[in-house]
Amino acid sequence: MYIIAFIASLVVAAQIIATIIVGSSICPTKGCKIVEELTIISPLLLNSLGLLFFQAVFWARRLLKGKEFWGFNPLGAILLCGLAFDSTLIAYQIYVAQTFCGYCLFVFGFVLLLNLLNGLKQVILGLCIIGVILFSFSILSFVPGGSVSKMFSLKQAAYGLKSCSAPTKEIYLLFSSNCPHCQSVIKSLNQCNSCDLYLNPIDDIKKLDIDGIKLNEGFSPRINGHILAVLGIDTIPVLVSKGPDTYSIIKGEKNILNYIRHTCFTSDDVIFLDRSISTDDEEISVFSQESGECSVTVDCAESEYPD
Repeated sequence: MYIIAFIASLVVAAQIIATIIVGSSICPTKGCKIVEELTIISPLLLNSLGLLFFQAVFWARRLLKGKEFWGFNPLGAILLCGLAFDSTLIAYQIYVAQTFCGYCLFVFGFVLLLNLLNGLKQVILGLCIIGVILFSFSILSFVPGGSVSKMFSLKQAAYGLKSCSAPTKEIYLLFSSNCPHCQSVIKSLNQCNSCDLYLNPIDDIKKLDIDGIKLNEGFSPRINGHILAVLGIDTIPVLVSKGPDTYSIIKGEKNILNYIRHTCFTSDDVIFLDRSISTDDEEISVFSQESGECSVTVDCAESEYPD
């Protein structure tokens, strides 16, 4: 056990060093970046907690050798705490992020193995903890619904606002800096129109080629990425249009451009009818894409709709 804990400590320590030198963690899967954006602490701090855990297991095993004090087993308690923490992270990736961090799975494997090596009683308790956590996540809903106020963070997380005189509608564009389909949509909104445009990138950007933006000091790409994750959307661009009592979600460059032409470049309030998928939810309607999207996790190729 202490050998495995020592090896795990070396792996996590190497990740910490790589994060400090490179500026980001090293992970074999694209889902790692999404999972990192969904935590409120930095990957460096998260890995530091992991190193502390494996070192605690290492020294508890070497010094205590499984001894109990008044019926309390410190090593077993440490292992169960680590298993509960990692099981929660894995459940979150299954039911919320809907993508996996390869490095997280690797660390979870170490934690699970250490629990298995600590005896039959530990195995039974560990399986109960994993089962309860997975079951709890499976019966919860992580998709926004019930109250339109749950979308309020879009405004707070926006990079900036482009507003013209007498706006009739609020729209929020979720995009990335390396998506050509997103750039096509942004260009179409550079002229003044009847919509208040909130720009919500899912990655860090320094400048946007659009005039008249009022910058937002509270800009947070992490929140924008989180909103896409809880909606179960893994492509961009996505346009969220706020109505009096509902939100409409439009996916894909072609559908978004069509929606903007019908909604923002007219003085009349026009109902957009070109919907291929619509939900039964009274507050969120979804207009699905046919083409013109980039993956959230994979860099997009050249746009299908060049200028």
